[in-house]
Parts: sequence; structure tokens; C-alpha cells
Amino acid sequence: MIEKDLGFVLRRYNFRETSLITTLYTSRFGKIRGIFKGFYTFKKEFSSSLDIFTLNEFVFYPKKSEIWLISHADLVSDFSYLREDLPKAKVGALLLNLLDKTMPLWDGNLQIFNLVNDCLNSLKQDNEVKVLYVFLIKFLSLSGFKPEFNHCMKCQKTLDDEFYFSVAKGGLVCNVCGKNVGDLKKITKQACRSLLYIQNNDLSLIDRLKVSRSCEEEFFYILGRFLGYHFEFNDLINSDFFPVLPQLVSQY
Repeated sequence: MIEKDLGFVLRRYNFRETSLITTLYTSRFGKIRGIFKGFYTFKKEFSSSLDIFTLNEFVFYPKKSEIWLISHADLVSDFSYLREDLPKAKVGALLLNLLDKTMPLWDGNLQIFNLVNDCLNSLKQDNEVKVLYVFLIKFLSLSGFKPEFNHCMKCQKTLDDEFYFSVAKGGLVCNVCGKNVGDLKKITKQACRSLLYIQNNDLSLIDRLKVSRSCEEEFFYILGRFLGYHFEFNDLINSDFFPVLPQLVSQY
């Protein structure tokens, strides 16, 4: 059966002399791997250069094997501004690397696809630091690993005074229950409430949120540790995009 779908290019490499193998994240099928036979010889079938970051419309043939045959690609958006701004390009790369390393094959999630598209478009004019942490908070929720920023993970008590976060437990732990938890990190009320607000609101409302640099540092500390623990994704911690991250994590 022939299918058509929109997809982002996450990764690509040459296969033999004429073909190309790519990893894509599509709106209906999720992450797929495909081969473009004769990519370098039959250019008329592929109006796109299939660069990383690009959004394309693909025609392909789903099958039981891991690599699908892709017969056509039309460029929809190349997000050219990412190639003109190194910090924004680094954020875009982190977004796509996270999808590539954590999402299973053929597990479609339209909300995650739309989140990627919205955040890559936001990078054109918005601050890249904000785009990154908003994406990560939303991604964790949509992928089924939503951190809890409202009540204690052990006793379910709603917290409104002191806030301690446990990466292993996946959310907040009260000071009483925390006596038996070994990886607690105290976070400010402002940071906790901001994280909860981002979780529960649309991007249009999040645009209005003003976050201090100290809160951003708390965000990235939590997100970096959380992704490393639950997804084995350490690119955020190791990235030089946000220099304070390695310092924060080393103090844990």
C-alpha cells in the first residue's frame, strides 16, 4: 500500500553510491527509516535535498521490514534561519536528536509532531533558551513520562510550601516522605509553579510567561537529570549550549 505523509529529517547517510538512507519523524507513522533509491541519479523524484531539519511530504511503501522504500519527497519547509544562527541550530539539533534517540519506530504521535513543528517555527523569533525548555517539558508529558509538579509522589499530598524533586520518583516529594528518598533536590516555589504552568497550557499562553535566569537554571537541572535517568539521553547535560548545566549536574 502506498502512503503519503509529512515528516522531519532526523538523520541521513549515504548508501552505496546512488542512494540515501534516512530516519524521519512523520505525523501519522511516528519515527520511520527509509531508503531513497537512486537519490543522487533520479533528482526529479526528489525536489528536496533532504537536509537535517527540513520538513517534507513523502510518498512511501510501509512494510514489515525496518527500512521502507521512499519514492518521492517534496520540500515543505527548510527552516533556513536555523542555519544562520548557531545557538538556534544547536537547539533544533537537540530537539531532533531527542526524537531520534528516544522514540520507537512506528509509534505515531501527532501531538509530538505538532510540538516539534511549532517549536522549530518559534525559533525564528523567540529566545532559543525558552523554546528548548518549553519543548522538553511538553515532550515529557506527551511521551508518557510527565513529571509531577503539584503533589507528593508518595502520599499524594498537594504541596504549596516546600518543594523537593526526585528524579527517580519522577516528581515532587514532601519533606516527610523525602526522609526515605536519596536523590532529593530542593527547588523554588516560583520554578515549580512555572513548570506546572508550562505543562498545563498551550504555547500561545506560555509566550506570556516571564521566567528568571535562576528559574531557567532550575528547569535545566531537573530536565537534564530526568532525561538522563528515564531516557538515557545525556545530550542536554553534555551540551555546550547552556554552559551552566555541567556545573549544576556535577554538584548533584
